[in-house]
Amino acid sequence: EELLEAVQGFRKMLSIEDKPPVEEVIECGAVPMFVRMLSYDCDKVQFEAAWALTNVASTEYTRTVVDCGGVPGLVQLLLSASANVREQCAWCLGNIAGDSVELRDIVLATGALDPLLKNIQNPESNS
Repeated sequence: EELLEAVQGFRKMLSIEDKPPVEEVIECGAVPMFVRMLSYDCDKVQFEAAWALTNVASTEYTRTVVDCGGVPGLVQLLLSASANVREQCAWCLGNIAGDSVELRDIVLATGALDPLLKNIQNPESNS
């Protein structure tokens, strides 16, 4: 419960529209923790961690998510039982892949295409 509240707090900070504290979150070492939380056995924690990573990946610090090892965990969670987790991970991977050809190739080399296609073919939500 405390872990969930902590990651939600970070995610909410990173979600503010006007100058989210992305640099500060990176500097305090939170991004590797978010990556580790992707493998935590709680879909709510996974969802919040993926959302926090999505927010980081939507800035000029996209590569930080990759450098901290986020892509394999995000790809693995594309097969999660939770539709919300799958959708959030797809969004994050889209941010990463859309940053540059190099990062797109990393996402594809990690095996994202097949699980992404499965989610498109069998969506559990309309978003």
